[in-house]
Amino acid sequence: MKATSTQRGPWSHRLLVYAFAVLFGTLIYWLLTFSMRDIGTWPGPAYADVEKRLSDAKLTRESGAIANQIEEVNRAIANRKQRQTILRDSTGNSEKTMARLQSSVNNGKVPTAEEARVLAESQRLFLANQAKYQELNDQITTENEQLVGLQDRQRDVQKKIDAQRPVIQAEYDRLNARHNFKLAAGKLSVLLPLLAVAGFLFLKKRGSLYVTLIYGFGLALLVKVGLVMHEHFPTRYFKYILIVIAIALVTRILIYLLRAMAFPKLDWLLKQYRDAYEHFFCPVCSHPIRRGPRQHLFWNRRSLPRLCVPAATNADEPYTCPACATRLFEECPACKKIRHALLPACTHCGAIKELQPVLEKK
Repeated sequence: MKATSTQRGPWSHRLLVYAFAVLFGTLIYWLLTFSMRDIGTWPGPAYADVEKRLSDAKLTRESGAIANQIEEVNRAIANRKQRQTILRDSTGNSEKTMARLQSSVNNGKVPTAEEARVLAESQRLFLANQAKYQELNDQITTENEQLVGLQDRQRDVQKKIDAQRPVIQAEYDRLNARHNFKLAAGKLSVLLPLLAVAGFLFLKKRGSLYVTLIYGFGLALLVKVGLVMHEHFPTRYFKYILIVIAIALVTRILIYLLRAMAFPKLDWLLKQYRDAYEHFFCPVCSHPIRRGPRQHLFWNRRSLPRLCVPAATNADEPYTCPACATRLFEECPACKKIRHALLPACTHCGAIKELQPVLEKK
């Protein structure tokens, strides 16, 4: 297997790729949000329908009839009080007229025939209004007693109806929970297959050119699935679901990292070997590479930047790490010069060697 290099492109191009990947994930999230919102419009149970189905119809009718009677009695009382107000105004006018005429008589003035007639008419009207006012007052008293009786009956009926509320509320909660489960099932039936597709693409195509699209697609789905579960699953159960998913995810990542350390990929090994050669350490055991002018020197990674010793030019020869016995420099089969044993290309002639057997051995 030959090593391949990745063309990263200029930083501006990479920045645009990342920006459009974020935009792509955002658009996917919006699309999923619109879909979930449409599914959420499915009609659920109505409390009034549950109450009508489970409550005692006789009590409901009786309560409605009593409410109508109370409304009629209140209306009748209001009408009679309004009539009393009119009578009170008329009686007040008659009383003022009588008082004025009577004052004239008391002062020794002899009333005319017209004044006498007006006085008599005012007295008659005053007495008639007083009688009507008292009659209305008696009717209002009777209707108030009737209203109190109706209100007492209404409270008794309402107590019986309220005794049925827990059953009605429990049934409504059950239907609402079932509706909530249907909404969650409908939303997850859309999201989970898409999430499975995203997981499949990630496992199969994570090394492809379009892996950034897969990341955006999968991240948008993960966020939306989490929000849907938080919305429709009770908090008591959601925290367990969340922690189980987190444990599974962390376990999967840890296994992946452990396998990557135990069975590293070629690209990772090449990067590790390249950095080790760059700093004059064995790529396998990190023992200093002492060859040529460096064979009598000592350094570590912290003091390395101050080490400026030119490479050997006339004493280049094969070299094996004395600590782990790894062949680090060898003769190139093409040009017969010394090359890096754990890097793909010869620095002298550019010949490419097959690295996989060497890496598998190490």
